[in-house]
Amino acid sequence: MRKAVLVSLDAFFDADFRFLSPEGGLSRMIREGSVCRQVKTVFPALTYPAHVTLITGCDPADSGVGQNQPFQLGTPNRHRVWFWERKHIAVSTLFDAVKAAGGRNCTVLWPVCCKNPAARWCFPEVHTLPGENTVRKTLQYGTPGFILFSELRFGKLRSGIAEPGLSNYAAAITARAIRRKKPDLTAVHLIDLDEMRHHHGTFSPEAKEAVRRNEMRLNDIARALAETPGMEDALLIAVSDHGQSDVEIPGNLTEMLQALGLDRDFGAQSNGESAYFFPLREGADPEAALAKIAPVMQDHGISKLYSRRELDAMHCVAGPAFGCEAADGVVFTDGLDENKREKATHGFGPGHKAENCLFAVMGKGVKAGYEMPSMPMRDVAPTIAGLMGIPFPSAKGTDHSREMLV
Repeated sequence: MRKAVLVSLDAFFDADFRFLSPEGGLSRMIREGSVCRQVKTVFPALTYPAHVTLITGCDPADSGVGQNQPFQLGTPNRHRVWFWERKHIAVSTLFDAVKAAGGRNCTVLWPVCCKNPAARWCFPEVHTLPGENTVRKTLQYGTPGFILFSELRFGKLRSGIAEPGLSNYAAAITARAIRRKKPDLTAVHLIDLDEMRHHHGTFSPEAKEAVRRNEMRLNDIARALAETPGMEDALLIAVSDHGQSDVEIPGNLTEMLQALGLDRDFGAQSNGESAYFFPLREGADPEAALAKIAPVMQDHGISKLYSRRELDAMHCVAGPAFGCEAADGVVFTDGLDENKREKATHGFGPGHKAENCLFAVMGKGVKAGYEMPSMPMRDVAPTIAGLMGIPFPSAKGTDHSREMLV
């Protein structure tokens, strides 16, 4: 089994290649390795469904994770639970495949990996809800010794979960794990760019600086690999989950359902630039609801309506009765004030200008300067498994590793 380090650059998309610096880590990966600039994200284009697809090779319809959060009608964001735990994924993951092959995994803030029996070392991505204790919950969801040592060693790098400190912290933990633990698969989620875009705009100066910071973090991780005996030949892999686009108009789909008399039958939950509608009672008729919504959808910021059949064709998760996508510049808020403050977001569908994500790999035996063609996100996991030389039969995507090797 060949060792690998998987780095997720949350919210990086193809328009960002123009902001790379020649000395940056991603620029080096493109020169010395292979890259795909058009990895088509899942629908909805959200962090958790995308990251699950990246490690399973399966779309949300198969993985069972189709949103960041389970449907929680009327619950404020700060009280909502998320799909934090490994048990929510209905299929095997890359981490399972590595462990089955006799390897060890390390995950740092990787989504939907809390309480993951396949992770030897886990620093969990989990949020505390009102009334919960941050330290206690973090220790319960991850590997206590690894977490405590990481905090003692690198805690000064962060201030709560604010960026860019949190991603600096995660990158430092990752580099240290490479040097000290030498995992077979290390996976880290860097959230800096996503946060800068949400708060300041898609192509804001803050977002461009976050792109450059991520490149420096990649350099630090590459240096740790090069300087660690037994890790020199490890693969360095960079991926992303979605882009973003600017939004300024809030759309409240709950008010629309109330105005149309549909609020007893269906509840809406925002995905940012899209939304799902869930049935609230037996006998709720989605076709009749779609017929009522269609004539007024533009008045409520909707550009497209998706029937259940259309959601199935896009490999969406089971559960929603139908869905919709926002018009340009609209963000669906669920009526929550905190969502109205976003300057950019995601959650869009196929064909969106920010759908093209990243896959890049560098390492011994990988073709230098090779440009891979467009591929669906479900192809990433089986390709990584192929590069590592481990079986991963549960993945439904295509393994492109042979195209990338000398």
